[in-house]
Amino acid sequence: MKFSHHILLIALCLFTHANQAFAIDLQPGELRALKPDTYLLMLSYQQSERGDRYIHGNKQVGNPEIQASQLQIRLGKSFEVADHPAIFYVQTPIGYVHPEGSLSRLEGDSGVGDTTFLFAFWPYANHETKSYFAVGAYLTAPTGSYDHERSFNMGQNRYSAALQAGYQAPLADAWSWMAALDAVWFSNNDAFGQNRNTLEQKVLYTSQVGLQYNISPRYSLGATYFYTTGGETSVNGMSRDDLTQLQRYQLTGVANFTFGRITLHYGGDLKTENGFIEDSRWILRYTKLF
Repeated sequence: MKFSHHILLIALCLFTHANQAFAIDLQPGELRALKPDTYLLMLSYQQSERGDRYIHGNKQVGNPEIQASQLQIRLGKSFEVADHPAIFYVQTPIGYVHPEGSLSRLEGDSGVGDTTFLFAFWPYANHETKSYFAVGAYLTAPTGSYDHERSFNMGQNRYSAALQAGYQAPLADAWSWMAALDAVWFSNNDAFGQNRNTLEQKVLYTSQVGLQYNISPRYSLGATYFYTTGGETSVNGMSRDDLTQLQRYQLTGVANFTFGRITLHYGGDLKTENGFIEDSRWILRYTKLF
């Protein structure tokens, strides 16, 4: 097979795996409902590194590397709907994604990513017992940088919508736990790859469970496990046999100060069936409530 054909096949895989973002990851403690009329500002810097490529659980030859970085800006406001807590926010990333190693001949991208909108509602919120049940609806719009001739893009050139439900409650003494389920639906990308193919993707499901330990009112630690499945893609109606079966983890440290909250996340992939495994992901986050 000619080198150009290799490039195309690799690029088709990268569009939906290497630059895929799970925008609805939660952290332990995040399901606590805010008081009405609270404004939210969140700035997050995320750095990730991906390496070996897997197909049906088998590691492929080569030494691929994918470096990606984002600055995410989130603005939100809390309010009430029928006397129940609710919140709306909008989030936009700015960053880059660069292929390296055996992928260094492929073109990367930098610029603005796709914009996500969230509306979340708490059917149950008990501040006394610190127990919360929330549901959220997400919409991601294709506002990001995209060129069908590039192998990597900040944007995905398609809409996606998600529904999520989560529950959080105390466990024992300084411990609390959280669990959430979500499903993501995708519109088609009709300019996929060099020949402007049509990319379709099935529903992607994620479950997550986390623990949080409150060292003091100021400091806390957390750990979360994620399992994602589904999301098989097809190009021009032909299945790519690339079902997602992904296990991830994330460790969290939180510090609360008078000027805001500082959060540090570290995580990565434990096991992936198809795609480029994420070796590490760092997130430094600043949150301020007004």
